[in-house]
Amino acid sequence: MKSIKIALLGFSLITLILLEGCGKNNKDELKESSFMIYLVALEGSNLQGKNIGCNDILVPVSKLSLVEKNVVETSMRELFSAKSTEELTNFIKGPGLFFYQATLSNGIAEIYIKGDFAISSKCDIYRIREQLYETARQFSEVNNVKFFMNAQSLESYLSLAEKGFK
Repeated sequence: MKSIKIALLGFSLITLILLEGCGKNNKDELKESSFMIYLVALEGSNLQGKNIGCNDILVPVSKLSLVEKNVVETSMRELFSAKSTEELTNFIKGPGLFFYQATLSNGIAEIYIKGDFAISSKCDIYRIREQLYETARQFSEVNNVKFFMNAQSLESYLSLAEKGFK
């Protein structure tokens, strides 16, 4: 009887150890990465960055975050959740707009977005395009970026929007 109890206790301990290993959280395997997201300083700002259409400035903002799938997806999630400030505006916003996913394979980043951008002028189109592409292209493992918006290319979506401002 005593040997059965010892055997059961040993079996229970081994089972507990195995179950503990199975229940490990993926956060133990996540890596922290630093990267930039790009926001817009409107014409007349003294901030430093890349000059883009409508005399605006694309300004890099440093971020540090845990990477779950790939750095492109993490940077896009940060960009889509970034709030505008007094000096910097995030034009990645709109009705029902959300970042769906990003894949990275053989140097090609494919980024999927759903919803609509809030576009009030032709300048907004330049701002949106630059924010998205600059944020995605910054990584050494990215050679090419393809954006998809509601099952069409981002360029088709923005081209259609631009026709409304001519």
